[in-house]
Amino acid sequence: MTGEDAAPTLAQLMSKLSREATPEARGEVAEALGRSIDGTGFGPAERDIALDIVRRLAGDIEQQVRRSLADAVRHSVGLPHDVALKLASDVADVSLPIISDSVVLTDGDLVSIVEEGDSDKQLAIASRQEVSEVVAGALVERGNEDVVVAVVSNPGAALDEPALGKALDRFGDSPRLQEPMVGRASLPVGVAERLVSMVSDRLKDELVRRHEISPDLATDLVLEGRERATLGLIAEDDQAQRVEDLAREMARNGRLTDSILLRAACTGDLAFVAAGLAVRAGIPFRNADLLVHDDGASGLKSLASKAGFSEHDRIILRAAVDVARGTEMIDAPDARERFAETVLERVLTTFDADEEGFSEEDAEYLIKKLSKYTEKHREHSPA
Repeated sequence: MTGEDAAPTLAQLMSKLSREATPEARGEVAEALGRSIDGTGFGPAERDIALDIVRRLAGDIEQQVRRSLADAVRHSVGLPHDVALKLASDVADVSLPIISDSVVLTDGDLVSIVEEGDSDKQLAIASRQEVSEVVAGALVERGNEDVVVAVVSNPGAALDEPALGKALDRFGDSPRLQEPMVGRASLPVGVAERLVSMVSDRLKDELVRRHEISPDLATDLVLEGRERATLGLIAEDDQAQRVEDLAREMARNGRLTDSILLRAACTGDLAFVAAGLAVRAGIPFRNADLLVHDDGASGLKSLASKAGFSEHDRIILRAAVDVARGTEMIDAPDARERFAETVLERVLTTFDADEEGFSEEDAEYLIKKLSKYTEKHREHSPA
């Protein structure tokens, strides 16, 4: 390394400060010191002196000097915490580089900055490489739409289900929020269920693609109702806890209807049937699951009654559950479609669409589903 390329020594920087009192000279010293404090060029005594100079420069009367320092130390791991806080509390031109990049600032520091209400600083926090759940939650709670969109758009932001739900509560009607939320790497099933009823057809397609929703559900999402789309969400996820979470979320929003539980039973989604009945009856999921799978007739009848089902709907539910339980799910690529087709055929032959308690809407839905599966199987069958 030549003399021109070598970093200036501490003695040279101190000499420059003593010789030149201009803001430009102080800015050059601030930049050089800031880029040196993480290095090995200073001994312990020199480092203490260098940090004292950095502290003085952080309070320099000239904004351009403080900005030069902030730019130089924005990625520093050795920056004293008090200096980081001082720079972060400065005017935007000085503070934003530190707020957006400094690893020295703690979650508590960042939450305090969010709570001050400065939207420019909130945006800088929302764009950090990593944003913890507690900081992301504060941004969603306190930020304006631009801030919430920014944090939801950030793949490094850890957003839990309550934060995502709060974002939808506040700005769920905004396509600016819907698009990045659909685009996140993963979504809690309750949030995905809410999005089904909010987003445009284009975003529904993206929701399907990104979150492993089946091709059949893609058609449901674009062409049919929210309830039928929701059944596809649960069909793609057999994790009991997430199914329970979905049932609770739907109940909170008034969407855990009789029809969706009947339709779930008719397509073999008994885990969701048990979860929905448990939520509506106010009993543990395990108890409801045992009653759904009980060979006796009285257990499910009592559970459905407690969940608010009418007598006629209880009969349909019982028949659909019996057929689903008696139909074997084989291990094949189209197993779910074949299973649902068998269940639907048997339920449709059990009930007359004109019979009281089995509505035209339910019959039309089941027939449409059956026709779709039959047509698809014909298309994929050998000639």
